[in-house]
Amino acid sequence: MADQKQSATPAAGKSETASDEEQVKLLEEAKTQVKTQAFYMKRCLDAGNLMDALKHASNMISELRTSLLSPKNYYALYIEASDHLRYLETYLLEGKHGKRMAELYELVQYAGNILPRLYLLVTVGSAYIKLKEAPAKDVLRDLVEMCRGVQHPTRGLFLRTYLSEMTKDKLPDIGTEYEGRGGGPKEAIDFILQNFIEMNKLWVRMQHQGPMREKTKRENERSELRLLIGKNIARLSQLEGVDLSAYTRVVLPRLLEQIVNCRDVLAQQYLMECVIQVFPDEYHLRTLDSLLATISQLQSGVNIKTILVSLIDRLAAFASRESIPSDIDIFKIFSNQISQIVQQHSTASVEDILSLESSLLSLVLAIYGERMEYVDSIFEFTNNFLSSRPKEEYSKNACVKIVVRILNIPVEYYKSILTVLKLNNYSNLLNYLNFNDRKKVAIETVKNTIEFSPAITDAVQVEKLLNFIRPLVKDEEDQVGEVDPDDFNEEQNLVASLIHLFQSEDVESLFAMYLAARKFFGQGGTERVKHTLVPLLFGSLRLALRLKGNESSDSDWTTKAKKVFKFSHETTFALSRANKPDLALRLFLSCATAASKCGAMFETIAYEFVTQAFIIYEEQISESTAQVAAIQMIIGTLHGIDIFTEENYDTLITKTALHSSKLLKKPDQCRAVLMSSHLFWSPQKGYKNGKRVLECLQKCLKIADTCVDTSINLHLFVEILNEYLFYFENRNESVIVQYLNGLIELIRTNISNLENQEASSQAIQSFNNTLNFIRWKQNSSDERYQQIDIKK
Repeated sequence: MADQKQSATPAAGKSETASDEEQVKLLEEAKTQVKTQAFYMKRCLDAGNLMDALKHASNMISELRTSLLSPKNYYALYIEASDHLRYLETYLLEGKHGKRMAELYELVQYAGNILPRLYLLVTVGSAYIKLKEAPAKDVLRDLVEMCRGVQHPTRGLFLRTYLSEMTKDKLPDIGTEYEGRGGGPKEAIDFILQNFIEMNKLWVRMQHQGPMREKTKRENERSELRLLIGKNIARLSQLEGVDLSAYTRVVLPRLLEQIVNCRDVLAQQYLMECVIQVFPDEYHLRTLDSLLATISQLQSGVNIKTILVSLIDRLAAFASRESIPSDIDIFKIFSNQISQIVQQHSTASVEDILSLESSLLSLVLAIYGERMEYVDSIFEFTNNFLSSRPKEEYSKNACVKIVVRILNIPVEYYKSILTVLKLNNYSNLLNYLNFNDRKKVAIETVKNTIEFSPAITDAVQVEKLLNFIRPLVKDEEDQVGEVDPDDFNEEQNLVASLIHLFQSEDVESLFAMYLAARKFFGQGGTERVKHTLVPLLFGSLRLALRLKGNESSDSDWTTKAKKVFKFSHETTFALSRANKPDLALRLFLSCATAASKCGAMFETIAYEFVTQAFIIYEEQISESTAQVAAIQMIIGTLHGIDIFTEENYDTLITKTALHSSKLLKKPDQCRAVLMSSHLFWSPQKGYKNGKRVLECLQKCLKIADTCVDTSINLHLFVEILNEYLFYFENRNESVIVQYLNGLIELIRTNISNLENQEASSQAIQSFNNTLNFIRWKQNSSDERYQQIDIKK
């Protein structure tokens, strides 16, 4: 027995912990002694020999007097010893020892060493309360005071942990069997608070045990034990007697007083987080001022951001479930506190303050979503704060992510970016992002706007929106790097889609929106305008036709429509200057068509649009294929316009036929002139000039005859024959039978002279189909066709 006890004595006499290798050995040796003494203790108890059992228990607990073990290993040894003491408590509760608990309570206080004495006292005291042989409040008060006898940080901390664990189900709380003679919730609260305060003091003192070089190591060891302290706060929150009144008057003030007075960074950080996490949100709402005032008194090394964000996030979650009392203005309370933090804690990082503002913004939207002045004040504060900090601080990646999140939070809440842009200080936050980040925000903004499809109803909204997404609208000074063409086109298509959201019952408001949009788009450069100006132009043309539809109710519609067409002209002209001649030509022709639909009073405007198309063709379009496409579009447009005077129309179609005849390739010339011939024969317009049609057809024959390739030559002759038949069918007096017979004979001769008819099989088949048509007309007794010679 003496040898066993001696093993604990040297350990108790040393103040420094052993090396890591020695730790394992020491822990195993101590555990062995604990198990041995526990074995003898249990054997004595089973034999009914309580006094010897207490001696073995005392020897077992003496192993906890060591100072060589690290806190983590000491914890393991404590668990081993405390588990065996449970066996002793069970024996005492069974009452087989034949002694009164008061006698045993006095008896164990004569143990030789204070640590075993107090562990045994707590064990006996626990049974003392359980058996109700003494009021719980008296025993608890005695135990918590007696534990002051151990002031060694580690040993004292675990002793009080044992006290807390042994008494947690014996507190005189409301509704328990110990309430009444054993005390009430006040005593339960006082007991836990007093034990917590003493434990926290011991925990803080652990930081000052040992050499300075091991400070970081001790900090880590303390961190591993923090749950022992936090359990006291959690136990307080579970007491039925801790209602709002008790919490406000007793619990929170004493907790906060201890947190402030301990002046330890780790303790303040952890304990404030515990208070926030374990007590109900309703309690926090009623004690916000006290909580926030305490936060401002914490040590400079405490991460205040984490504590505040935790509190804000909890209240935001609560607000999403319950309504916040109207007499509590959470926003003003937090806003003032954050302002004080910025002023008092100059070391607070930009990232921390931004995180606070982000959480506060979520809270404000959850509670005061309709109070946009609150939301705007957060953006104002954030802007002012960032403007006071160097760029290198807020340009860090972590800060940028938070700024982007702050910008996205109200968009996700309100859904409509148009609502968000009512905030005066919202868009200013973009100034603290680089170009690429601004562009990412802009892209998400446009996608959100399109997804929720809000109607954009006035020019102010257009200006705000386009100014906010300006990285997509124009090049900026800080733009760097090459842009992927596919990504660029996708971005610009998104921007162009916004134009379809411009809506207003008032045509003048809609026109004002188009004007505002063109002001922005005009700064976009040549590559952007081909995407953005086109839908803007077609929107204006629809507006002009809408004005035409209002002619019965709006006497001034023509003046307004002319302004719209002037806008259309300027917009399309901008495209022509942007080196997009093909696009500009098509759009000028579209404008001419729209003008013609507004009536004869817009003839001059339509004529101007077609003239501009010719100018672009003559001055800017030189590639052969593009010229062919342009001529085809011009012919199609002129064929559909019916408001020109005969003089103007004749001028335009003559120019068209002339340009057709000057195309580079002979087949293109021939086909273009054939198409032009239809412009001289437009019965729906009352314009028929058979002579000019015949001139076009004869011109085509000359062009076709100059083609060297016999296959192409034959194709062209067949196409010309079909055009002759068209005009013959439509009774063009200039197209007579002799021309048809001569052309048919010419084609037959060319076919007979072909060396390889298979190469021209398609043309031959087309020719035969034409002859079959003539034959069908002859069989239908059409006298005009009888004179056409189709016999072989």
